[in-house]
Amino acid sequence: MSRGLRSLAAVAVVVGVIALAFAWFNRDDVPDPAPPTESRPKVERDVQPFPADMPAEGMYVASDVAADGSVEVSTWIRAAQPVEQLSMTTTDPDLLPGSVESLDLVVRSMDGKMLAHRDTVGTNPQTIRLRQAATELYFSYTVDGAMDSASPTVPGRTLARVLAMDVDYDGSGGTVRRLVSGPGTVLNVACLDPSQDFDAVPLPCGQPTGDGDWVVDLTGAQRQDRLLASLEG
Repeated sequence: MSRGLRSLAAVAVVVGVIALAFAWFNRDDVPDPAPPTESRPKVERDVQPFPADMPAEGMYVASDVAADGSVEVSTWIRAAQPVEQLSMTTTDPDLLPGSVESLDLVVRSMDGKMLAHRDTVGTNPQTIRLRQAATELYFSYTVDGAMDSASPTVPGRTLARVLAMDVDYDGSGGTVRRLVSGPGTVLNVACLDPSQDFDAVPLPCGQPTGDGDWVVDLTGAQRQDRLLASLEG
């Protein structure tokens, strides 16, 4: 091949590469760059404000029974003195280790600061030490294994036997307000003294809210009472 032909061939190759590159960058199917994601403050997502009917001192425990039988629990504490640690246990109605547990416990101050986290809290008592003492706290978790596994005695009804953990702290006082909700109407709620086992007869307590939920106020020696709920579904 002569030098002239080799030069023409080289020019043709260069032109071909440029043409391919031009076609590539002008394709209609090339996606636009993804817009930058906006960071959102965790406090808006993780910490819920105090309920409007939060006691002046004490706890507010909201237990929402999900359709799959798990119970989503949100708890607020307003204490007279700074709380340094929480004593927590997931009650065991079957008296069998591991039959029920609370998952993904996250404790925060009301301004969103992470104070403690546990993957699980089971039937053995745990002391949850906070990274910083606070008089106002918010924490949430999921109770797994809360529903009665036996066949319902009344068709269309289910029994939730564990609606929240047992929670205590130094200087605890005031009122414990318990709100129970579910995918259907909460038919009734009963209270059980923690000094009694689950074979004891629980006593009816609280009252319906009028919108399908149920509310119970516990004071004095009844602050630590455990709740059972009968629900539609």
